Amino acid sequence: MRLPFLQQIARRSLCLWAAPSLCFLLGFSPSCLVAQDAPAQPAPEAQPAQVEDVLEYADMLFSREQYGIAAQQYQIFIREQPNSPNQQIAWFRLGECYLKVNQEADAEKTFNFLINQYRRGPFVGSAAYRLAIMRLDKKDYRNALAYFKIAKDELTNPEVKLQAKYYCARCLQLTQQNKQALAQFEAVIKAAPKEENPFHERAMLESARLHFELGDTELALERFKELADTASTREFKEEAIVRGGLLAAEAGDTEASEELLNRALKFSDTSPWKALAQVGAIFNAFAREDYERVVALYNLGAYTRPDESRAKMLLIVAHSYRLMNRLEPALRIYTLIEAKYPRQNEGVEAGYRRLQLLHQTSDKALPNAADNYARTQTAIDAANPYIDMAWLMKAEYHFAQAENSASGAGSDYAKKHYALAAAAYTKVRLEMVDAKYREICLYKRGWSQIESDDFKNGIVSLTSFIQKHRKSSLASSAIAKRASAYQHNEDHQLALEDFQDIAKNYPEAPELEFALQQIALIYAHQRKTTEMIVAYQDLLQRFPNTDGAGEAHYWIGVGFFDLEQHQQAIPELNQARNIDPQYEDKATLRLIICHYHLEEIDALAENARRYLENTPKETGQGAKARRASIPPQVLEYLGKKLASSRDYENAEYFLSAQTKGRNPGDISSSVWKLLAECRSELRKHEGVITACDNFLVQTERPSERASAYLQRGFAQFCLKQYDDARNSAQESLRSQKEGRTNAEARILLGDIAAADGNLADAARDYLVVSQIFYDPEVTPKALAKAVNAYQALGNLDKAEQLQQELSLKFPNYELPASLDPDC
Repeated sequence: MRLPFLQQIARRSLCLWAAPSLCFLLGFSPSCLVAQDAPAQPAPEAQPAQVEDVLEYADMLFSREQYGIAAQQYQIFIREQPNSPNQQIAWFRLGECYLKVNQEADAEKTFNFLINQYRRGPFVGSAAYRLAIMRLDKKDYRNALAYFKIAKDELTNPEVKLQAKYYCARCLQLTQQNKQALAQFEAVIKAAPKEENPFHERAMLESARLHFELGDTELALERFKELADTASTREFKEEAIVRGGLLAAEAGDTEASEELLNRALKFSDTSPWKALAQVGAIFNAFAREDYERVVALYNLGAYTRPDESRAKMLLIVAHSYRLMNRLEPALRIYTLIEAKYPRQNEGVEAGYRRLQLLHQTSDKALPNAADNYARTQTAIDAANPYIDMAWLMKAEYHFAQAENSASGAGSDYAKKHYALAAAAYTKVRLEMVDAKYREICLYKRGWSQIESDDFKNGIVSLTSFIQKHRKSSLASSAIAKRASAYQHNEDHQLALEDFQDIAKNYPEAPELEFALQQIALIYAHQRKTTEMIVAYQDLLQRFPNTDGAGEAHYWIGVGFFDLEQHQQAIPELNQARNIDPQYEDKATLRLIICHYHLEEIDALAENARRYLENTPKETGQGAKARRASIPPQVLEYLGKKLASSRDYENAEYFLSAQTKGRNPGDISSSVWKLLAECRSELRKHEGVITACDNFLVQTERPSERASAYLQRGFAQFCLKQYDDARNSAQESLRSQKEGRTNAEARILLGDIAAADGNLADAARDYLVVSQIFYDPEVTPKALAKAVNAYQALGNLDKAEQLQQELSLKFPNYELPASLDPDC
């Protein structure tokens, strides 16, 4: 008769047990129920008459919340009725009493005894559930899991059994046993119809998460979509919509993602999921390159959720501004991200992108910004390749500043920036940057070093480049630059080998023309004349329209000139000056010498006049540029040749050219003599006097001095400088006592006397000549002059006498139209 009553009590105990379980389901711990604080007491001795009703009495005390007394009664029952089928009930109720009075240690011991003693049964399941909840409250998920496993297997109440299954799955999930957790959640979902399963939506949500974590994106997305459409709990529904939208975006299902996230954007502003949906929509818009949409979504409102997605979202917004070429807001957001998340990947990238914008706009703040970024990132992660890209951007900035220098590549400004560029390029670890940058970085490093006069390291850098990138489009340029550095160091043979390398192996290189030119110049420097000629001829053959054609023809001409092959030199020198005016003087001077050696008088005169009449340009200080003079012997030779052909005008021009700007004493007497003769023929009397004076200073021979005095006297006479002329004639007589010169000097004295109105002296001087000197030209002229003088004096007899003498001695003499001196 006791068994039905005990079963009734057991059923009632299950009802009492379910209440704390439901509390946990609602989010509270069973320990939240109010309990009396009563210590455990030893069980009193049971009276025989009371044993049958002890359990019923204990249950009544329990229901009246007299947990301490109830515990004593349960202990009496357990001790007095060891074989009772209600032992499990008593043990479980005893543990419950301990819980109610916060004696958790005693409760745990009691529940554990029940589990270990009986192994199976609903009260074993209930005890395990109680212990699992206690462990769960303390976040001891692994031990909670062990008890939940017992509970789900031993409990018989479907609702409570379902709870145990759900929390078993959660503990598996919380202990990273994802596959077992997923299987358990699937069991929860299938355990009861959706309408009767309070854990259906929760299990669906967790299983969707687990499917995603385990790589089954398709099934995870399917679960999120289902929950998004069917969930009745707002929190679950919103989470499913947002997570589904984000997962769809990740899976490439843009349409589904857009549909779900657009639904999420309509959530209340108080929804914790709206901001994340906003981020997802921003990610979607960025993925489809709708940058305007990204910015519009961002501007809907501030995003304040403190998780990693904020940094990612801000980075995407900054990227969008940059890709829309709205650089100012992009720079502002990049700066914000770098400052707020300096150690996150997003902060690191934002700082790098900020440098890119500064580089893109050639902002003068770039060098310092790059220094700061590199220093900061090196302290965080020295292996970060962005550090090297920062140095590269700084180097590129300075390189561009040097290249675009208004004052030219060799200016102090350019050299300063090339030096800064070289220092930055040197800091770039080539293995840390993308392969596409390594080649240009090494090339520009060497170039910058050479341009900043660091020739040694520049040669090393370019040598490394040439060895690694022999087939690069920049290889020929690097070789040419290295060759130029060798030339600066006067390593001409190494430079020659580099230029020959270009000529042989890079026939299409832009530097080929320069290389051929330098090969020729190096041969010229090495005085290898034949090789130089061949090199320049090769240049002209390959590049007939080269800007260096004038130079090439000039040096070919010089080469032939040096080899004394003057005939071959002439056309080359002619072409040089015709093509390039800068070679006018140098080529013409060598042409003069060529024609001199070839005795080509007309060509010699033409080129000599061209050279002399080509006035040198003035320098910046107003002085004329200095240039070489035509060799004096060439001008003297030319003057003599022209004078001998009676071309006195040109002869006098070239002979006079010798005297300009020179000390008269440095000019040979022969030049002064010839110059006096030419000027005399040209009736340039002042010039005759100058030439004779300079000649007389240099010569001591009486005959030469007599002739010079005579020439000078005649010139002075023509200039009506009669006293000076008389002195010159007398000096001539003193220098030459006899001969033709003496006779002509006496005639000159007569001419002077006549011009001065002293006809008697004039007649006497003329008569003396006719009596003491015989010359078929001079003597009859003297007689004729004497006749005229005596006639003018009125001494007609004497005049007639002399006329008869003239006719007798010189019957063929033809009297000139005028006997006056031809001035």
